[in-house]
Amino acid sequence: MAGRPKPTHPPGEIAPMKAVLGDLPTGEGWAYELKWDGMRIVARCDPAAGPRLWSANGRDVTPSYPELAGLGPLVGVPAVLDGEAVVLGDDGQPSFGRLQNRMHVTAPSSRLMAQHPVVYLVFDLLELDGRPLVDLPYTTRRRLLRELVDDGPTVRVPPSIEGGGHGEGAALLELAHQRGLEGVVAKRLDSRYQPGGRSRDWIKVKVRLHQELVVGGWLPGQGALAGRIGSLLVGYHLDDHDDQLNFAGALHFAGPLHFAGAVGSGLTDKHRQLLVPRLRARPTSPFAQVPPLLKPPSWVEPEVVVEVSYGSWADDGLLRHPVFLGIRHDKAPNEVIRELPTRPPDVG
Repeated sequence: MAGRPKPTHPPGEIAPMKAVLGDLPTGEGWAYELKWDGMRIVARCDPAAGPRLWSANGRDVTPSYPELAGLGPLVGVPAVLDGEAVVLGDDGQPSFGRLQNRMHVTAPSSRLMAQHPVVYLVFDLLELDGRPLVDLPYTTRRRLLRELVDDGPTVRVPPSIEGGGHGEGAALLELAHQRGLEGVVAKRLDSRYQPGGRSRDWIKVKVRLHQELVVGGWLPGQGALAGRIGSLLVGYHLDDHDDQLNFAGALHFAGPLHFAGAVGSGLTDKHRQLLVPRLRARPTSPFAQVPPLLKPPSWVEPEVVVEVSYGSWADDGLLRHPVFLGIRHDKAPNEVIRELPTRPPDVG
C-alpha cells in the first residue's frame, strides 16, 4: 500500500472538507449543526445543463439520484453545494439503513425512488456564479447559501445555530440524542473551507460511536453460513506523518492497514449478496499484523469500506462489540483512519 496513492477526485472538482472527532468546544466563535446519517455529496449546479453530483471519493453519482435533477433550476445560477443525501425513516429522521437501498443503485426505478426517496441536506456553498467562496468565512458562506436555496421536497438547508459558549452545542447534542441522530458538528465562525482537508475548524461530536473500516478478509460462518461470510476482518490506517496529498488536496494514508478485529453482528443475507462480488481474493494478509484466528481466513484486497458502530476501543487497538451498519460506497479505503476523540482548543 506504500507509494503515492492515486487521485480520487476529478480535476476541477472540489473535494469535501472533513471534520475531526472531538469534544464540544467551550469557547466563543462556533456554530453547531446536526450530523446526518447520509452520503456526502458535492453538487455542481448549472441551470441549463443540470447538476453533476460527486461522492466524497470522487465518484460521479448523478445517475443514482434522479430526484436531484431539479437542483440547477432551483438554485437559478451556477453554484457548487456541499451536503448529504439522506433517506428519511418513518419517524422523519435520516436512516442509514434505508439509504443502503439506494447507495449501490446506479439507475433506480421509479418504484425504488418512491419507496426510498432521497433528500439533499445542503450545509455549505463553495462557488457562486463562477466565483470561488472557499476563502470566505463560514458565516458568509452560510448567509449566501440561505439566500440562494429555498427548502423544497428534495432539497433542504438545515439550521446552523451560532453559540456564545458551550450551551447551544450541548442543547443540540441532546436533541441529536433524543432523535437518534449521529451527533453534532461544531464549525468555527471565521473558518475558511479547506477542500479535501481534515481540520479542527470542524469538530464532530458523536452521540453514537461509529467508525469506517476497510475489509481485509473474512471468516466463514457456521451451520447455514458454512463456507459463506460469517464475519468480516477489518482494519484502519493511522493518522500520522505518512499522510500524502492528492492533487485535489485530499488526505491519503500510505501506511499499513492495522487490524481492528472481526465484525459479524449486524450482517444480513442482503449485505452478504452485496459484499461477495466486491471482495477480490488475494493470497496474503493485507494487515500489518493479525493475531491468531480460530478459523482459516479468506484474505481480500483492501478495497471495500464499511461502517460499524461499537462500544469502545481496547488498548490493543481492537474494537469492542462492533456491529455492522452498511457498506460505504462513497469512501476511499486509503482515506480511512482510526478516529479517536481529541479535545479542541478553546476559542475566545
